[in-house]
Amino acid sequence: MAGRPALWLGLLLLLSLGGSSAPASLLRRLREHIQRFQESSGLSLTLGPGAGALPKQGWLGQPLDPFNTSDRRSFLQVVMHSLGQRCLSFSRAETVAQLKVTDPHLSSVGDRQWLYQTCTEFGFYVTCEDPRCPFSQLPALPSQLELCEQVFGLSTSSIAQAVAQTNSYYGGQTPGATQVLFTNGDTDPWHVLSVTQASGPSESALLIPGASHCMDMAPKRPSDSRSLRLGRQSIFQQLQTWLGPAKESQESRVSRGG
Repeated sequence: MAGRPALWLGLLLLLSLGGSSAPASLLRRLREHIQRFQESSGLSLTLGPGAGALPKQGWLGQPLDPFNTSDRRSFLQVVMHSLGQRCLSFSRAETVAQLKVTDPHLSSVGDRQWLYQTCTEFGFYVTCEDPRCPFSQLPALPSQLELCEQVFGLSTSSIAQAVAQTNSYYGGQTPGATQVLFTNGDTDPWHVLSVTQASGPSESALLIPGASHCMDMAPKRPSDSRSLRLGRQSIFQQLQTWLGPAKESQESRVSRGG
């Protein structure tokens, strides 16, 4: 699964700040969420007074590693740098205008393309309806679908039809694939749209406890959880099972000169 959440965090914040009381609610709940996460993981992300103040020249240009507990950059600084911006706009009108820009030199990398794909293929919209959600509950499905109409002129019914067609073509959560391993972390919101239970030896699934978005694809770190290390081992073993016979067959053909 592509790592789109970082790119779309600005838009998620925009949708979360659609009401007059939303900014305070968002920041308060986000701070509570980060504090709970820090307590359980030992990470050092901050969202307090001065969190938006930029440090000395070149500091943010260094490689970002949110898992490095000695990195004192704040959460907001990391977000802004990852988006290539000094601040995040709260204006929906401004965001819609930017999404309508087709010049690749002026538009954000991938924002418009990603939105078009969600509007014409698979939806994939993130909402915040659970009371435990750390963000504002304003980014409901209608506001997500409205972007497709405002930017591309696509109706809600056409989006629903496109999603149904995609699920029909690819099989939805029962794709009937061969030699495919679906890997997810159970703290990744998108895992509910993936295949999380194996349907046979040729269509395996791995749900890693405590792992977030694309964590199994990240480089190894001393701070990796036991479940994440075991998950990577399972992925490696599965690949060996599938690729081993192919390698042996190739080596056999080479030895025979065929």
